[in-house]
Amino acid sequence: MPYLVTSVKYPSHIASKVAKKYLEVLQKFPPDDTLGENLVPSAVKLTDEGINILGVTLVKEGKLEEAWNSAVRTLAEFIDIEGYESSLEVWGTVQESLAAIGMKLP
Repeated sequence: MPYLVTSVKYPSHIASKVAKKYLEVLQKFPPDDTLGENLVPSAVKLTDEGINILGVTLVKEGKLEEAWNSAVRTLAEFIDIEGYESSLEVWGTVQESLAAIGMKLP
């Protein structure tokens, strides 16, 4: 079961615009617990370069493609906000990584 990791950054002067859009998108695409467990729904960090947000979902077995498509669809809602940047990555679990080399956790 892989992790889907979302990273977002934007300048602080557009925070209200992003927050308003976030609330709209949340209504349009509510979290879908059938795809995975949101371990970190939205961790927020303020920096001197703006605002960073991190999200981590542990994707359920066989749901990676569906979870990926859902995340892409959600992130696409913000694409017209100037200064808003995001990335989406798939990370493996320790168990998956060990299994790839013929090992397992004790």
